[in-house]
This record gives sequence, C-alpha cells and structure tokens, in this order.
Amino acid sequence: MTQPKSLDDAMREVLAARGMQTPPDRPIARQDDLAGAMRAPLDPDGYQIAVPAPLDRDAALEAKARQWFHRAGLPQGAVSGIVQAYCRHLCAEDPNVEERARRTEAELAQEWGPDYPRKVAAAQALIEKCGGAEELGELLSGTGLGNDAWLIRTLAVIAEMDPVAGGGR
Repeated sequence: MTQPKSLDDAMREVLAARGMQTPPDRPIARQDDLAGAMRAPLDPDGYQIAVPAPLDRDAALEAKARQWFHRAGLPQGAVSGIVQAYCRHLCAEDPNVEERARRTEAELAQEWGPDYPRKVAAAQALIEKCGGAEELGELLSGTGLGNDAWLIRTLAVIAEMDPVAGGGR
C-alpha cells in the first residue's frame, strides 16, 4: 500500500508535469496558509485595494468598501477580484445593462441548474451581510457590477462556505 501524498508533493508533481520547477527546501502550500488565504484581515484597514492608473481613487468609497468587505468576511483574494471587476465595469463600453443581466442570468441558470435560485439567494444574503445595502445596491446596479457572472459566482461560493450566510458545507 502506498502512502498518500501530501498536498505539497501533489502540487510539486503538477508543477513538474507543466515543466515548472520549485525549490525543494521550500514548502509550496501549508494548511495554515490555505486557511489564512480564506480569512478576512483582522480589521477593515487590512485590505489592499489597488485601482488602475486611469481611474481616480475615491477615498470615501474605499473606506466604505473596506467596511462592507470586512462585515461580509471576504478574503483579500475575493476583494482584489471584486475591485478589478468594479474597475472593468467602470471602464466598460457596454451600455446595454439589461442585455448583460439576461446573459448573466442565462449563463448561471444553465451552469447551476436547479441550484440557481439557492445560489443567487446565498450571494444576495452575503451582500446584505455587508451592511449599507441601499448604497451598495445602487453601486452594484449603477456600474453593472451586480450583473457580473464572476462576482455572483464568487459571492455564492463564499456564502456557501459560511453556514450562517446561506449555505452548508
């Protein structure tokens, strides 16, 4: 009987199969690293928010966003993705928000099948957990970000990881 591989060994094999080498003395992944990657920072100011150069920083919005993200318990990786999606939507030349909403709904309904209503409800519950729902709702609808399939998927996954916010593990 062979010994099960550690996560580190399995990741090294995958990287080697792709022609990538890793330093043998440095662990690739540790359980505490993975758990830490899925946790929110200790306080709202711990979030790093990067805004591309063509856009002006909005310090008041960033401060509110940090509070929303922290109340929802979002990890830094999700926050970075949300900020990037927000910036993409601000710069988008797609004025047809209704059509984008229909495309996103059709895409997610096909992908999730009968779980679609539950997953959307879990994402919405996570948004409500952020607080400032009216202002946040205006931001999501005003920029079209509320119709972003990636964002909805991400929020649904995070919500389902939290049994209180809308899903069981």
